[in-house]
Amino acid sequence: ELARRGLERTALLRVNDRDGRTGVMELVEGARRVGRPIILEQRYDEGANEFGPELRRIREMDPDSLVVWGNPREAGAAVREARALGLRVPIFGFSRLQEDTFLKAAGEAAEGVTVIATMNPQRADPRWTGFRQRYQQRWGEPPDTFAAHAYDGMELIIGAVRRAGLNRARIRDALFDVQTYDGVTGRIVFDTNMSDIGPLWLARVVGGRFVYEPAPAWGRL
Repeated sequence: ELARRGLERTALLRVNDRDGRTGVMELVEGARRVGRPIILEQRYDEGANEFGPELRRIREMDPDSLVVWGNPREAGAAVREARALGLRVPIFGFSRLQEDTFLKAAGEAAEGVTVIATMNPQRADPRWTGFRQRYQQRWGEPPDTFAAHAYDGMELIIGAVRRAGLNRARIRDALFDVQTYDGVTGRIVFDTNMSDIGPLWLARVVGGRFVYEPAPAWGRL
């Protein structure tokens, strides 16, 4: 997405924990591969409430875009503070921000923020709508992305056990035989390493809610 918009001076604000360190590796490497390396990486501690020093340093670098990487509450607060400091550049995030917690923490500052999403919860696919209804009835709240992916993962494992029997090697082979799977999260496409290379979504905040559109097949940044 950064490449598609022609953005060349991206700054990164991320949480300083293991998920933050490992999570941004592909983003940083991908940005370098397309000739748009991250110009500045600033870190904040998990649970932080203020981001002034980090954001002022980012503002000094005059970026044309900002990626915020962290948990929904902290990321939302960082976005709100970034706008208050005058950072009017496009802001991007990853799938963990695809929650109401982020929208509430960011408030009006969330408008226009774009996050990459691994599923579209607004789909009318009966697999998804049926799962959502059953989940809501059982737990009293709608399923989030993590619940949906966990359900698909367990369905894949249970299906492999049923096909292969109680034999670890055969279960593994049965899993690797799966090339595509239509689950509650949508179509899952596996490569030879069983990594999901299926389509992604862009979730953009419009009018205080996420609006989804397919991500360009070539634009995963």
